Amino acid sequence: MVPDRSPKSDWYKVSVETLQGWGVLLLLLILAVGGYFGYRWWESNALQREAARILEEDRRLFQELQGSQELEEFQAEYDTAWELMEEGRSAYDAGEYPAALARGRRSRELLISIRDATARQGAGQARFVTVDGRVDYRRGERGRWESARAQVTLENGDFVKTGAGGTAEIMFVDGTLYTVRPNTLFVVSGAPGEGPGERTVELQYGWINLNTAQRPSQIATPRAEARVEDETEAVVVVDETGEQGSFTTYRGTMDVASAGGERRRVGALQTVSQRGDSLSEPLPLPPAPELTAPGDNADIDSGRTQRITLSWQQVEEAASYALQVSRNRLFVENVIAADDRQRTEATLGVRGEGSFLWRVAAQNTDGLRGPWSEPRRFRVAPGGPRGGDREPPELMIDDVQSYGAIFIVRGRTDPGASVWVNGESVTVAADGGFTKTVQLVQTGWDFIEVRAEDPWGNEVTKRERVFVESI
Repeated sequence: MVPDRSPKSDWYKVSVETLQGWGVLLLLLILAVGGYFGYRWWESNALQREAARILEEDRRLFQELQGSQELEEFQAEYDTAWELMEEGRSAYDAGEYPAALARGRRSRELLISIRDATARQGAGQARFVTVDGRVDYRRGERGRWESARAQVTLENGDFVKTGAGGTAEIMFVDGTLYTVRPNTLFVVSGAPGEGPGERTVELQYGWINLNTAQRPSQIATPRAEARVEDETEAVVVVDETGEQGSFTTYRGTMDVASAGGERRRVGALQTVSQRGDSLSEPLPLPPAPELTAPGDNADIDSGRTQRITLSWQQVEEAASYALQVSRNRLFVENVIAADDRQRTEATLGVRGEGSFLWRVAAQNTDGLRGPWSEPRRFRVAPGGPRGGDREPPELMIDDVQSYGAIFIVRGRTDPGASVWVNGESVTVAADGGFTKTVQLVQTGWDFIEVRAEDPWGNEVTKRERVFVESI
């Protein structure tokens, strides 16, 4: 028998399902690699387009600023913005789009700040201090509506309009601070003065709170006009028809005259309603309640506390109370807005994290609401107080010395706290004392804002109203 010497062959069987599985894995791998490189390509192109757009905006801003007579005072900032734009262009030409975008944005920020500062040096009657939500302004009857932002100036004939969730603080050159609520339209119609025919604004519809300084101010509605004395806080409201409105004084005095010739003097904690050309007699308002608990800047541990009780002192003239809880300092789009609470406390379920403000107003038997209390703040976070500290640092503004447009601010806070004046960091001494020199551009009334924050995140802010003189 002859042995079989043919080479042996080993056979392995692979199922069709296995081959299909490998094919699917290979296809997924190809798609993943393709998707990664596709995303990188899309990201690079998106950065390129955004960098090109920002650099083009820089170019237009430079053209807008050319020829400005006030530019000399900001020459250093202008030169820095130019250098940043040139660096951005060089990075763009080299294909370094993230660097080009970063330099372009820094240049744009400088240019916008220069543009706003030079605009503030003009003969504006007022300027926006804070803007929240939808707020627009228009230059005269034929201008186009533009989005408002802080430091934009307003002149005679300019319109201001707030949307459903919009509110703004506007400072006039005489020191009057206007708080404009949602769904309001008014026109800046003239500088404040002593004569009865001179006006500050014409309120076409909406709600305005005004807080005057050392001079009186005036506000007109379609069927009435109010002269608000100095050092007065007042509220003027009118509906869209102009037929119904109210004039309320929380502090100080206001004189109201209707188109039909009726006149009323509105004292502190009084209100007058308007129907057509008729004015009611002044009616009393209850005072603001005093909040009792929790204390200001209280910390709530969301992991251990399911409810929080807000309480306030009883007001003798009150039949009910209104309560507002908001994340917004101007109390717009509130988390809670209860208008008819009979008790002097409210228990809330703890929902969500963050900082909240709350305030209360008293309402009398006629349904007339008095001024809001000073708001208090509380924080909701897991773990309770940060570092075990609930209290904000002490902050005292001891002295503000004026030298025209330059101010020297001296104050003190807790040792170890951080301080900012108008957004600029301040060196704090070991004993908590600090001194900061600031220069304000806007001639007339302005604010200096001082903020202190301790190592646990508790903070406090104070604002000082000052008069800026041009020298």
